[in-house]
Amino acid sequence: MAPNANRPWGTQAYDHVPTEDTLEEGANEKSRYTTATVEPWNGSSSGSSSGSFTDADAEADAGFSPAREKHRFAGSSLPTSGLAGAIFALPILALRITYLCWLVATRPIYRFLGIHGSGSGSSSNSGSNGMTVAGSSAWPGTYEKLGAFKVLVPSFLQPVDPNAPIKKMHPTAWLDGMRGVASFFVVCTHISVVWFNWHIHNGYGMNEHEHWLIQLPFLRLAISGPPHVATFFIISGYALSYKPIKLSRMGRFVEANDAIASSAFRRWPRLFFMPMVISFIVAVMTWLDLFATRGWGGVAIPSRSPPRVGTLFGQIGHWIPSIIALTDPFSHNMDRGGRDDYDKYQWTLPVEFECSMMLFLCQLCFNRLRPRARLVFMFGLATFCMKYIYWQYFLFLMGMILCELQFEFAGGSKSLASGNVVLPTTSSSLPPSAASLTGLFVLASAVASRVRRFMARYHLAIGITTFIACLYAMSTPEAVRGAVGTPGFMTMIKMVPQHHQQSKKTDYFWVPLGASLAVFTVDRTPALQRMFTSRIAQYMGSISYSLYLVHGTVIFSVGHWLVRHTVSWTGASTQLHYAFGLALCAVPLWMTLIFCADLAARTLDKWSLSMGRRLYDYLAIVDDKPAAVTSRMS
Repeated sequence: MAPNANRPWGTQAYDHVPTEDTLEEGANEKSRYTTATVEPWNGSSSGSSSGSFTDADAEADAGFSPAREKHRFAGSSLPTSGLAGAIFALPILALRITYLCWLVATRPIYRFLGIHGSGSGSSSNSGSNGMTVAGSSAWPGTYEKLGAFKVLVPSFLQPVDPNAPIKKMHPTAWLDGMRGVASFFVVCTHISVVWFNWHIHNGYGMNEHEHWLIQLPFLRLAISGPPHVATFFIISGYALSYKPIKLSRMGRFVEANDAIASSAFRRWPRLFFMPMVISFIVAVMTWLDLFATRGWGGVAIPSRSPPRVGTLFGQIGHWIPSIIALTDPFSHNMDRGGRDDYDKYQWTLPVEFECSMMLFLCQLCFNRLRPRARLVFMFGLATFCMKYIYWQYFLFLMGMILCELQFEFAGGSKSLASGNVVLPTTSSSLPPSAASLTGLFVLASAVASRVRRFMARYHLAIGITTFIACLYAMSTPEAVRGAVGTPGFMTMIKMVPQHHQQSKKTDYFWVPLGASLAVFTVDRTPALQRMFTSRIAQYMGSISYSLYLVHGTVIFSVGHWLVRHTVSWTGASTQLHYAFGLALCAVPLWMTLIFCADLAARTLDKWSLSMGRRLYDYLAIVDDKPAAVTSRMS
């Protein structure tokens, strides 16, 4: 809690946006967040801009008035071109969606309490299609009656077939859970910039005014984007390397090359098909004027509205060049995602595509190398990238290295690294030099054996301690958020290599290293993996990519509308009133986010995966026989 907690909330966390006068390092907030950059950790936690927020807007919205908020939203209107169709469809859609919202809200409660429908004596009930679902016995039948609207039912509420075989959890399923947790905190980070100002992102104790609980190490990870972006990239490198490395260690080099070729071919539709569709929907929403164009004063990013064109065709014409620039596979401008007019939070997509292509090239080059030789080359490349601050490549390479280490520690699949080393039982027949080398080898083996026994005995304690240390390193505030003056991190900043300090990129040292070691620690500590193999974490992992793509649009349209109305109801004169308004906003906002992400994952994401796989299978040559060559002799 900050000093002077008895002051009204509006004069504390919600009253002004800090400028360069209130930070030891950093540029003007407005200019930094209206200029996109691929350096996401030198500005906001997302590396994106706030949209068209001007000084005039700030002056107009400097204060908050519930009455003015109601008046402002009462005057909003929609284009009239689609009004007739909306009037006819609205009653049916309202009834259907209202009923679905009721089911979404009540079904988890029924399941948690073990309440069943009347006449139901078991926890699951059969429907007309032989499918079951916990809760009311009428639900499977009702689900079937929804018809085309069944697609709107979230996956966790859909009836399941009791005869379907239970899928065995993959050994690396914890990666999906970790990705889901990271996506959750990324969304929390971007929600925070709409609800609070930049002060909560500053380092704890950097000055006498910065003593908020959320600024403390570990807790600040809930509203800090860079650690979770780093985790995303490491997991991507790990997942893309798993199958090629596994096949290579089994000696199936041709199949490994085929897997690399297939992944490289399908990477573009996997990354960009769903963003293209969502971006088109955002363009239509922009034309319908569903984004707030004016924000209120005091928050980090008051509003974000894409440029609006008067006509629908004009809006589409504006959208086409934007999406072409975002999905351009030949552009090396990784900054282009942050300049997208329709969702600047998609800045990571071009970066991921570029890094994926680099990773596929490394896999192809090192496929036939012995595993330990491959590790040496990969460590060398990763060290080079860290030295010269290619942070994005470093994270993907670390993902591949951690995947290789996982197979190395597990014994792999009869690794072809080298044959077994057989030591002679006596060294009497060896020359003195060979005998001394043999003795050193035996000594090293004995030391290694003791270390392994120590690690096995205190494995869990070492893993938990290391994981906590990694989270602390990942909690390092950004340079523009006062990392140099934050107690507990000042010494760590001084330990950053000179090249990073001279380039003013100290943010790209501790966070990538901490995230890499954190993933490695979880990989080697099964007890820690349980946090990421729970049903909730696995579900969040299944919708993580779609949640990442839709959350910005939802936050600045539905979320913006919700928070202004809920706070207008509760008032913002005190911290308690404002917190209650945020709580009223959080519940429907997260329900909307989960619903949209689940729908996109079951439709757009599934289609993009299927489309890329089918297209490659259709175009690829099945066997390796050379095609017949014909020639015409004259």
